[in-house]
Amino acid sequence: MARFREVLKERNFFLLWLGQIISQFGDRLNQMVLIAIVYARTPGSPFELAKFFSFTIIPSFFVSPLAGAFIDRWDKKTTMIVCDILRGLVVLAVPLLFVEVSSAPSIPIYAAVFIIFAVSCFFLPARLAIIPDLVSKEKLLVANSLFTITGMIGAIFWFVIGGVLVEMVKVRNGLLLNALIYFCSAAAIVFITGHHRRAKKTAGPVSAANIEKIIKTSIVREITDGLKYLKHNREARFAFRVLFVMMAGAGAAYSVIIVFIQDSMGSITKDLGLLGMFLGAGFFLGSLIYGKTGHTLSKHKTIFGCFIAAGLSMLAFTMMLKWTQSFLAASVMAMILGIFLAPVGISTNTMIHEMVVEDMRGRIFSSLGIAMNVAFLIFMLCSSKLAETLDRSYILYAVSGFYVVAGILGFADLYFFKEKHINA
Repeated sequence: MARFREVLKERNFFLLWLGQIISQFGDRLNQMVLIAIVYARTPGSPFELAKFFSFTIIPSFFVSPLAGAFIDRWDKKTTMIVCDILRGLVVLAVPLLFVEVSSAPSIPIYAAVFIIFAVSCFFLPARLAIIPDLVSKEKLLVANSLFTITGMIGAIFWFVIGGVLVEMVKVRNGLLLNALIYFCSAAAIVFITGHHRRAKKTAGPVSAANIEKIIKTSIVREITDGLKYLKHNREARFAFRVLFVMMAGAGAAYSVIIVFIQDSMGSITKDLGLLGMFLGAGFFLGSLIYGKTGHTLSKHKTIFGCFIAAGLSMLAFTMMLKWTQSFLAASVMAMILGIFLAPVGISTNTMIHEMVVEDMRGRIFSSLGIAMNVAFLIFMLCSSKLAETLDRSYILYAVSGFYVVAGILGFADLYFFKEKHINA
């Protein structure tokens, strides 16, 4: 804590950290408002919810690969301020243009969602990239740790507050508050000064003449190189399969479980936010536990074991919520689910760091990120469409079984084909 206090005494970093907390609240509130809008327009429709959320994911395919190249050429402080103001204006436009948001035409709402999350693709990497310009090199690790820890805690806390607030103030006022939060985040960042002192010279302004070059180097070449490396590196392929399985299951459950919780608990966002808090707390606890014990365990076995345990936890969560509507039981199972899912991502990322050469890691993570988003999006749309006609609990049971089977097959592969694996 003493080291955290020391880095927070750096005025510029403190303002960035404060802006992160405020902006994160805006992001979580935005998510809850979207859920409330869909509920008001089409109550109990997982597919409509999935369509809305798909517009939060699609920008990452087109914008994220370009964002890094542009951010390296722009002033990062200005980029963040403009992004927050743009997001605030887009959010503010919805309640100003449409008195009844729930009856507004779909296309403007979809467009607003797409623009907000496209702008976020520039804001998030700019925020991370400016940190080395605000603190000295010896404080960089502490600064990044503080960002990660408070980001995780903030995501849990604001998810709960956002869920309760939207239920209380309704959609229109929720949007007005959401816009105000983004403007407050921009105001905090405005007061950052002297951030150019440790900044490296950038590659200059982006002109129309070199946009084509940026696209080729940032998207085509890096993705192609990443896929080629995946083809010839066993551990990278393993990580690809693990993350694809994890995100496919998460996508299949995402919109369905939101509607399932709404129907079971009789609220729109309140209980959803509270259960999300317990899931996030489980992720945090699982990360701490695995961080202390993971070095003594096989990463392959940890991943497969966690898949099985997570599948069984989701099965218990679904059964308890369906048959008892007990918030206490559901919250306990949500926390246990988070505990078992956390080591999967940590193990996979660690394997990539250990086995993939340094100059390929960025391209591998870029390729994996695209694959994860594709898996999440496709399975979310497919499962939500099925949930329009099937009992939602059946979809969640299927996802539970999917994780359990994936873990069992992984152990079977380890047992019968041990020579294929590197004992990590």
